[in-house]
Amino acid sequence: MTSSLVALLREGFLLALLLAAPLLVAALIAGVITGLIGAFTQIQDPAVGVVPRVAAVGITIVLFASSIANQLEAFANRLWPLVTAVGAG
Repeated sequence: MTSSLVALLREGFLLALLLAAPLLVAALIAGVITGLIGAFTQIQDPAVGVVPRVAAVGITIVLFASSIANQLEAFANRLWPLVTAVGAG
């Protein structure tokens, strides 16, 4: 039982990384682009870098929401039988 819980915990961490990856990549790309634009135009306002990153993450959430929800649902469907097995003793 312990090995299956460790495997499930490992799978959960990997799933969290997988689900966060598109959001982090979008924020990274938007940050690099706004950083380059800021360097070319000599604009030093911090809001110039934050607003595009927030917008990129928001757009990415909208685009990837169904995929994220499907992966979370599949993980939860594998998780609940183990939770009931552990709860039953």
